[in-house]
Amino acid sequence: WRDLAMQFESLTRTERYTWFGTVPPMEDVTQQDLRLEGLFPFTFTIENKLYKSGIEVERSILEDDRLAIVVPRVRQLGQEAARHPGELIFNLFTDNPNAFDAVAFFADTRTIGRSANIDNSLTGTGTTVAQLQTDLASARAAMRKFQDDQGRAMNNVGNVIVVPAEREQPMYQALNANQGTITQPVVPATADGVTRQVGYMIIVNPFLSDVNNWFLLHTRGVLKPFIYQTRTPPALEGITSPNTESGVIRDRFVYSARARY
Repeated sequence: WRDLAMQFESLTRTERYTWFGTVPPMEDVTQQDLRLEGLFPFTFTIENKLYKSGIEVERSILEDDRLAIVVPRVRQLGQEAARHPGELIFNLFTDNPNAFDAVAFFADTRTIGRSANIDNSLTGTGTTVAQLQTDLASARAAMRKFQDDQGRAMNNVGNVIVVPAEREQPMYQALNANQGTITQPVVPATADGVTRQVGYMIIVNPFLSDVNNWFLLHTRGVLKPFIYQTRTPPALEGITSPNTESGVIRDRFVYSARARY
């Protein structure tokens, strides 16, 4: 998910982001004065939320835990804290909330300043290998023609394909250099769980509810599609002293992971 999101450190409860659009195009001023224009302003805010995960363990279990079964579960709280931001990012594909311009991320109708209509919610032809190849070509061409707020073609080239788990293998086959007879039965494993083929990065989104939906994104530029804003990094906390209410009265210790983002 870190390949899909820009990361910003937050200094307060809510951060305000202002994007001033793009500069005007070059024009011939040989016979006239330069016309100065203002920038198209876009402003949005992101509020940090508090997230926690916790477990409660009997003191006696810890005292008798000679096989160290409980301690790995405590460490797993840290793994959960590291995993959760990715779930939030991946769920944006299904939730499809509004972007900076108050229009859903993926929509049939969008104009930004002087741009022509931007339709980034296309209807595919199907889910076979051949159909995926056809639809990928259409999506790639459409993305190149999307215009900025000055009406210029941005010529962005899609390089990341986000697919549901059911489309991982067909998409790999669609990108296989041996177009036609596919002899590779299994997607090759990589250490980071990401498959890279023919200039594309394939990322599997296990939270996609529609197995027929897949997404093409452009991440090679300065900006990335989403924002991950962190206020307080994840940290493990615990009430592990016997001289506490939970330790004395309830004979239990508490462990938790806490973060704000």
